[in-house]
Amino acid sequence: MIEIDLTMPRLFTEGPGELKVRIALESGSLTVLTGPSGAGKTTLLRLLAGLEIPHNGRIAVDGRVWLDTQQRVNLPPQKRSIGYVFQDTALFPNMTVQEAILFAAPNGDQDFVNQLIDITGLRAFMNQKPALLSGGQRQRVALARALVRRPHVLLLDEPFAALDSQSSQTLRQVLLELHKLWKTTTLLVSHHTQDTRVLANRLIQIVQGQVERDEQCLNDELPPIVEPITHILYQEEHRQWIIQTATSQLRSTNPAWGQRRAGDLILVNRSI
Repeated sequence: MIEIDLTMPRLFTEGPGELKVRIALESGSLTVLTGPSGAGKTTLLRLLAGLEIPHNGRIAVDGRVWLDTQQRVNLPPQKRSIGYVFQDTALFPNMTVQEAILFAAPNGDQDFVNQLIDITGLRAFMNQKPALLSGGQRQRVALARALVRRPHVLLLDEPFAALDSQSSQTLRQVLLELHKLWKTTTLLVSHHTQDTRVLANRLIQIVQGQVERDEQCLNDELPPIVEPITHILYQEEHRQWIIQTATSQLRSTNPAWGQRRAGDLILVNRSI
């Protein structure tokens, strides 16, 4: 359980006011924060992460107090078990995909890094640097980097905002699978109604720093992902075909795959 009770003055789009949020989030839930720009959604994430300090407030995560202004408790960001994915991925330009995730991994846990690379569909791009990645691929790297520390809470600040529809759909699928696998309590800031339909257990709408709407959600199924083949080869050693798309690398011993060609469409099944 995450208990949040925060108050702080803030200048909103409509003018000065007070951010005043009191909510409790079930452990393992995925909550979408929505509302107009400048309403306080990102501020709430920053308060949870310890990047800003409220005038008054308390944050407790699974019984551990991260913040209590009355008791003068305020854990620094590095002591809070938080994974944070910004709209700007903030990847190191000189690090490959694998290096960026491994750099954030506690004790250099290579096995877990490899697991994340596979689940996020980054195996084919693990030796590439950010300049050679698409926006959707960079966001998946940022997501894997945030999760490699196995945080109690995952914060996502509009990760789909700058992506095209196909990249957004792929990232939603990856996020949903990771959430099903590890049940990390997640707060997602988004303006996309599809995020609520297919991802959220709960929707909280914030308007000028106040919770205006708070309701449970029934998820829809994500549509299947179909992508064009960019490259195909046969691996003699393992007697299998390897097909690469813009987001994934697929393998099969099915001889029918030998009839496929670059440009053909293929279903990318991301089921765990």
